[in-house]
Amino acid sequence: MELTDILSREKWEQFEEEVFNRFHINCTVYDDSGQGVTGKPHWCNRLCPQIKANKESLAAICATGNQHFMAQAKQSHKAVIDECDAGLIKITVPIFVDGEFLGTAGGCGLLPAGGEVQTFLLEKTTGLSETEILGLCEGLGTMTQKEAETMAAYIEKRTTQMVNDYLRRDR
Repeated sequence: MELTDILSREKWEQFEEEVFNRFHINCTVYDDSGQGVTGKPHWCNRLCPQIKANKESLAAICATGNQHFMAQAKQSHKAVIDECDAGLIKITVPIFVDGEFLGTAGGCGLLPAGGEVQTFLLEKTTGLSETEILGLCEGLGTMTQKEAETMAAYIEKRTTQMVNDYLRRDR
């Protein structure tokens, strides 16, 4: 079973956009191998597209973080809220159907309240200067722990509804 059995790519894209519009954070639905289901990013900042455009920083920050957060969410069956190696908040909510792990939904790209971007790592992996990185961070939004928990609960509620709707249709 795959996430696209529950909803079409277009419906998952609508869900990502819904979360983006509600919480102003990059939102992506990932399958169980860590691949984005839609491939349609909604950027909440100017830094993340630069990180993802560079193979080294994508591998060192985004891919590694996604694998780590996904493994935690799969094992715990609970949302994971923490920071990626760039210092930005990351929220990962697991999606299960009848005990089978299908992937995750979540978001990233805002600065945790009181946090700071890890410019040294970003300089080393992106090849950008500290000045360029700080320029990309101008206007970077923040998210409190409570807001992150609210977002995780919202995603969990919505994905549970989607799974339940699928199960009712399928049975």
